[in-house]
Amino acid sequence: MAKSKKQCRNEKGDGTFRQRQNGTFEYRIVYVDEYGKTKRKSFYGQSDVLCIEKAETFLYDLEKQKTGININATICDILKNKYFIDLEKNFVHEQGYSRNMANLRIIEKSFIGKVPIRYLTELQVDMFLRSITHYSNSTISKVYLQLKLAFREAFNQHITDENIMLSSSLKCPKSNKPDKKVKSLTKVEQAKFVSFLENYTGQHNRNNYSNQLMIELLTGMRMGEINALTPECIDFEKGIIHVKSTVARGENYREFIKNGTKTDAGVRDVPMPEAIKPILRSALNNRVDNSLNLLFYDIQKDGIISTNQVNCFFKRVCEKCGIEKRGQHALRHTFATRCIEANIPAVVLKKWLGHTDIHITLDTYADVFDSMYNDSINKLDNYILNITV
Repeated sequence: MAKSKKQCRNEKGDGTFRQRQNGTFEYRIVYVDEYGKTKRKSFYGQSDVLCIEKAETFLYDLEKQKTGININATICDILKNKYFIDLEKNFVHEQGYSRNMANLRIIEKSFIGKVPIRYLTELQVDMFLRSITHYSNSTISKVYLQLKLAFREAFNQHITDENIMLSSSLKCPKSNKPDKKVKSLTKVEQAKFVSFLENYTGQHNRNNYSNQLMIELLTGMRMGEINALTPECIDFEKGIIHVKSTVARGENYREFIKNGTKTDAGVRDVPMPEAIKPILRSALNNRVDNSLNLLFYDIQKDGIISTNQVNCFFKRVCEKCGIEKRGQHALRHTFATRCIEANIPAVVLKKWLGHTDIHITLDTYADVFDSMYNDSINKLDNYILNITV
C-alpha cells in the first residue's frame, strides 16, 4: 500500500510526492506542453531529491522546446539545416552543398550520427574519430571540421550545455594511408604521350578526348575548366583563352556548368602557346552544335563531358604508352613542372594556374623548385669561378 502524499514546491511550480511500496519515490507534476495543453507527468527515483532533479531537467528541456529548439537534434540534423540555409542564402553553391552532404554521410552511417547530440560523450566521439583513419587525410579533416561546426552550433543554440569538441583530447586523427602525391610526366613520358595522341584516330562510336588532354598539358587548365569552354573563350587575336566557368557536380552526381571556377582566382586569361593553336582550331572545326554552346560536348549521351570520362581515357592512353597510371591531373602538374624548368617566375605561374595564393604554388611544386634551386647554386658557382679565374 502506498504511503501518504505530501506537497512539494519546486522552481517551476507545485508537485506531489508519494513513497511507493518498494521504497522508491514518485514525484507527480502538472505542466503545460509546447502546444499549450495541460498535462501530468511522474518521475521516479530512490530519493525525493533525485525525483526533483529529473523533473527540473524535463521542465528545462520543455522550455527549450517552447522556444523552437530541437533538443533531440542529431549532428546530421544540425548540419543539414545549416547547409540548407547557407545554400538558400548563397553562402555556398550547389557544388559545395553537394560536397558537404557527401562528407556528412560518413557521420550519418555511424553511431554518433544517430544519437541526439546532447547525449554524446567525449569517449563516443573519440571512438568515432579512431574509426575513420582508413579515409584520406583530406576526408578526415573535412569530417573533423563538420564535428566542430555541429557542436559549436549545438552549444550556441542551447541544445548542449558544453562544447565537447573544445577538449584537447579530441584532436583530428591522421590517416593510415600516405598522402597521394600527383607526379608529373617526365620529358621522355611526355614525348611518348604526345606522340600517341597525335597519331590517335579514335574509335567508332566513342568520344575522343585527345584535344582536351593536349590543352591541359600545354596550358595547365583544370579539366573541368576545359570541358566548360565555349568558342567565345578562344581569342586567337590576343593569343589567350578566357577561363570563366567549370564543370561542377551537384546533387545526385548531376554535372552542370558553373559560372565561375573552383576559386575566384580561377577566373583568368591563360596564354595561348603556338603549339596549342592548331589543337584549338581542330576542336573548333570538329565542334558539334549543342544547346549549351560548349566547345567539347558528349553527343552520345547528349550532355556535358565529365572529368571522370576524360580520366578513364587518359588511363587507357597511359597503359598503351607504358606510362605509370596516374590521374589526368598529372598533366596540369606536368605543365607547371615544365614552366618551372623554363624559369617562369612563381608569381606568373600562380596566375596561369589560377591559384588563390602563391604559397599554394610554392608548396605544391616544392620538389621541382628545390631541384631548380640546386641547379642555380651550380650556375652561381660556375659564374663566380669564371670571375676569379
